[in-house]
Amino acid sequence: MKPLKIYATLEEHRTDFPALSQSRNGKPPVYLDNACTTLTPQPVIDSITEYYSSYPACGGRRSHHWFADEVTSRIEGDAGAGIAGSRRRVADFIHAASDKEIIFTSNTTQAINLVALGFNFRPGDVVLLGDKEHNSNLLPWLRLQKSGLISVLSMDSTLDECFDLAAYEQKLKENRIRLVSMAYTSNMTGYSIPADAVIRLAHQYGARVLLDGAQRVPHQSVDVQALDVDFLAFSLHKMCGPRGVGILYAKADLLGQGPQEESPTIGDILEPAILGGGTVSDTSYGTYNLLTAPERFEAGIQNYSGQIGAGTAVEYLQQLGMERIGAHETKLNQFLTDGLLNRYGEEGWLKILGPQDASQRAGILTFEVKRPNAVGIADELSRKSNIMIRDGVFCVHSYFNRRYGQGWLRPKSFRDHRMIYRVSFYLYNTIEECSVFLESLDEIFQERCYI
Repeated sequence: MKPLKIYATLEEHRTDFPALSQSRNGKPPVYLDNACTTLTPQPVIDSITEYYSSYPACGGRRSHHWFADEVTSRIEGDAGAGIAGSRRRVADFIHAASDKEIIFTSNTTQAINLVALGFNFRPGDVVLLGDKEHNSNLLPWLRLQKSGLISVLSMDSTLDECFDLAAYEQKLKENRIRLVSMAYTSNMTGYSIPADAVIRLAHQYGARVLLDGAQRVPHQSVDVQALDVDFLAFSLHKMCGPRGVGILYAKADLLGQGPQEESPTIGDILEPAILGGGTVSDTSYGTYNLLTAPERFEAGIQNYSGQIGAGTAVEYLQQLGMERIGAHETKLNQFLTDGLLNRYGEEGWLKILGPQDASQRAGILTFEVKRPNAVGIADELSRKSNIMIRDGVFCVHSYFNRRYGQGWLRPKSFRDHRMIYRVSFYLYNTIEECSVFLESLDEIFQERCYI
């Protein structure tokens, strides 16, 4: 990717995102659903298009010709041609020791499942979760529990919705916890757990740690070596990258080096959950020899265009600067938090979920509206002002069912109606967009006689 012109403010980079140049009913889009997926800048689009138009072949050294060599060099690098390669760029982005520790997946969900299906669990092992886990970091463990292989425990937050380190250590002391698997940053509140302490204590008690970094890696700098985390999962579509590409980072010593690692006696070595073409060096009708990591974990034809686009996306973010992105999101969050609380904070029916301090919620602001007919506000915002936010449970059904009780979405009384709405920011959002949101929301509340 060519070096970007870095402007004084991140908002000036809005021109890199062609989706923002559209209009509907004479109004521009106001995209505030970035925790779901972010928009894609032109350099990333160009790199994906270049694959299909210039060298649309298989990579991974399957074939030995011009097009295949070009694909492989874009992903694995070519020092002679001065190409770092996407795998190396991703490794540098999270400060991994080696690009061999970077496994391409289809998304965060698949990355977490690779650990769930490949980790050498033994009967009686316990997996410890947080209390706001995305379904992708809940269902894989519940399935293993259902099969009788493991037990699943979850944490409770403090009264102010923060992480309870004392209770966490107590869980580690009292249970045979083999793996701690938690969201680094909640996709519901935007709150980040104290990952360094979580990892340090887990290791102290002999447990490994998997962090769901889907909502952290796109917004804050992450150093996997400084954290000493064992596994980290995240998705490129949440950080200006292509859809259908995720990353599983794992420490090199957990990925195996021998021809076959599928043995119940091999400690914490991760076994490939899927085998097939591209994962082996040789086979017969009786045996097979696995390649070393990361190839042994990347079965079948890969999303080559997406992997190439992933390298462009992380390079784009690096040039803008992760500290700038994080600070910009906090500024927007603070502005909108103040606006909501100043207008409706005393009403009692609008509550911001998670820590009330906007600086603790990164780029996410989730609020509850408890009023008759509280549903449909996201649809109205879209129709009226092209404002795009998220409503519902954000794949965190377990948290809301614990908080409000099973069946809360279908209350028997009008007085019990409520809906949850999430606004999530990224580098291209502006204070002006936040003002449009507040004005449009106020109009809807007036029409519904909430105010």
